[in-house]
Amino acid sequence: MRQRKAFWPALALLLGLMLTLAGAPGARAENGSGRVYVLRIDSGQAIDPGLAQFADRVFDEAGADPAAVAVAVVLDTPGGYVESAARIKDRLLHPPNGLKTIAYVENSAVSAGALIATAAEYLYMHPGSVIGAAEPRNAFTGEAADYKSLSVVVNYFTSAAIARNRDPDVARAFVDKDHPVPWQTDDLLTLDFRKAVEIGYANGIAESLEDAVRQVGVARFELVEPQWTFSEQVGRVLTTPWVAILLLVAGVIAFGVEFLQPGLTGPAALGIVCLTLFFLGNALVGTAGWVEIALAVSGLVLLGVELFTPGFGIFGLAGIAAFGGAIFLAAPSAGLAWRYLTWTTVAFAVVLFALIRAISRRGLGKVLTLKDTAKDWSAQAEDRARLVGREGVSLTVLRPAGTAVFDD
Repeated sequence: MRQRKAFWPALALLLGLMLTLAGAPGARAENGSGRVYVLRIDSGQAIDPGLAQFADRVFDEAGADPAAVAVAVVLDTPGGYVESAARIKDRLLHPPNGLKTIAYVENSAVSAGALIATAAEYLYMHPGSVIGAAEPRNAFTGEAADYKSLSVVVNYFTSAAIARNRDPDVARAFVDKDHPVPWQTDDLLTLDFRKAVEIGYANGIAESLEDAVRQVGVARFELVEPQWTFSEQVGRVLTTPWVAILLLVAGVIAFGVEFLQPGLTGPAALGIVCLTLFFLGNALVGTAGWVEIALAVSGLVLLGVELFTPGFGIFGLAGIAAFGGAIFLAAPSAGLAWRYLTWTTVAFAVVLFALIRAISRRGLGKVLTLKDTAKDWSAQAEDRARLVGREGVSLTVLRPAGTAVFDD
């Protein structure tokens, strides 16, 4: 009797352990079945903050799905923002619940796309695809970035390569043309699909995403492709650099018109809408929050106080600092932040010039300004031809002009 009583609890414990292991991602992967979540960065999509935010959701949904075994990234991209690619890289290097991560280069994974491909656990190349050419560029000029920025990107690539047992020298050659690999022929390294597999940077060649998933060892699977929500699409559009710059410039000029003609309300409403859309877009992609919004509102309030209650420039400077800080903190990257601030400064300068012109034509400015023009007027000058040849005493140093005394 005692042996039977001991047998049943042990059997129940064993069954529970087996069920627990069967529910774990690792066990499902070994059994070769499960769901594979797909993140598409294809059809020439740029890698931007909106995409990075969407990628976070894909990984979160995969992590919350007990049947998920992997996350696959399909790549056909010219690149994009390094900071956004770095966010996706971190998710690939540290997937939830130990999920497998697969990168499938459908056509090209260049620039920031090469960083994402490097960070995946498994990398497969479609016939005819390429990877590399990831030299960072200056957002203003399009020229190669300074060495400080280059060093950051190099470390992104090499650390990801080391974490995935790929050659860090190859990863560096993608980015830094001054550190080529011995067999490199171009200034900046780009690998075709055969070379990438030959040197072991890619795991293999795959005809399709499904083929790549099977080569990883998942024989039976269901591909799950999360779709963009409306708010994610709106956020992505609003954070497109030229859209964001247009919103900032239009907002600043609209408020300037309101200050010039108080009581119109239309320009003020337009300014509020433009600036609200700018910060809303960045909030939707996860780069702005209540701090940035509070700074922007405070800045506008302080500028209004300075305009209607002069405070010797203190309120105005504080308002400019607060509004500029809000823009800088809300921007997805430092490079974009400086572009936003540059265009905002240009718009503010236009508004300031218009304000000065308007002030000079009304109130105290009108009193201090001559109404008549000075066209064809000239100052009267004394004829000193009579002094030529005369001797006098210099009272000041002549460099060459000065003061001298002739006679009395």
